[in-house]
Amino acid sequence: MSIMDVGRASILLISPEMPMLHLLRLHLDSEAYDVRPVSTAAQGLQTAQIDLPDLVICDQHMPDMRWSQVCQRLLDDTRTRHIPIIVLGSLPGSQPLREVLETGADEYLARPIDFGLLAARIVALIRRARLKPAVSPLTGLPGNLVIEQELRRRTEPGAGAFAALYIDLNNFKAYNDVYGFAAGDEAIRMTARVIVAAAHEHGGPADLVGHVGGDDFVVLTRPDRSEPIANRIVAEFDHQVSELYTPADRRRGYITAKDRQGILRKYALLSIAVAIVHNEYRDVTSHYEVAEIGAELKLFAKSRGGSMVVKDQRHV
Repeated sequence: MSIMDVGRASILLISPEMPMLHLLRLHLDSEAYDVRPVSTAAQGLQTAQIDLPDLVICDQHMPDMRWSQVCQRLLDDTRTRHIPIIVLGSLPGSQPLREVLETGADEYLARPIDFGLLAARIVALIRRARLKPAVSPLTGLPGNLVIEQELRRRTEPGAGAFAALYIDLNNFKAYNDVYGFAAGDEAIRMTARVIVAAAHEHGGPADLVGHVGGDDFVVLTRPDRSEPIANRIVAEFDHQVSELYTPADRRRGYITAKDRQGILRKYALLSIAVAIVHNEYRDVTSHYEVAEIGAELKLFAKSRGGSMVVKDQRHV
């Protein structure tokens, strides 16, 4: 099978075994693939964030980090969560495959590697990733591809002032676990309606509201519009969110759910974090930089608890 129908593709290989690189290059069309090898998980994560590959192949046995942590880090980052992941392991059977798929990876191949099958899976996964709709099927909002293209345009030299609002829900996983996926989808749709209404009220015709995926959203606007939009989002979300809960949970002000370690905990009702990145005080020259600042600010906002707007105030 050839990659020719999806064009030249970049593959990030995260493996301490350099013979694997030689075998991969031997069995894959060098004209169709740009294979980029790294020997540690840390190098792999850094490389993926700086120069987005079309696909990641991760060895199950890494010296510095578990393969599952690598997958989770890639999936947690809005820049890399759309990239297909193939895990190479040493145990055949359904159990390792199930474990890998539960982490969010797309494929598991056990040694000895069938390179013909690997090549076919690479083509299928890259093709599927590239054919993902530019619009979120859940919210009808522009997705990752459109958001990235617009952000690239706004960070070009001479493009002028811009602001990017990165929006995320607090305690969404707990809500999803307790109320179910259908209720979680409705919470996301409600959030989308709130964001669209706020952007319509305080934004302009050139503004973009996008749905990155899950409970992550982005609004691209001008700096002078950013805080009115953000404040309206927070106010309206907090006004509507109680309708997503039962009367008993509303009265208590929390729900009980298991955390990622399986420990039962109390979780506050859903709230919303809005991080504002802009170029008023300093140059922001790439969409990667915008995403990094947004992730940092959003993490700070989420750590404070409750609905909150955080705007970057740094001048350097």
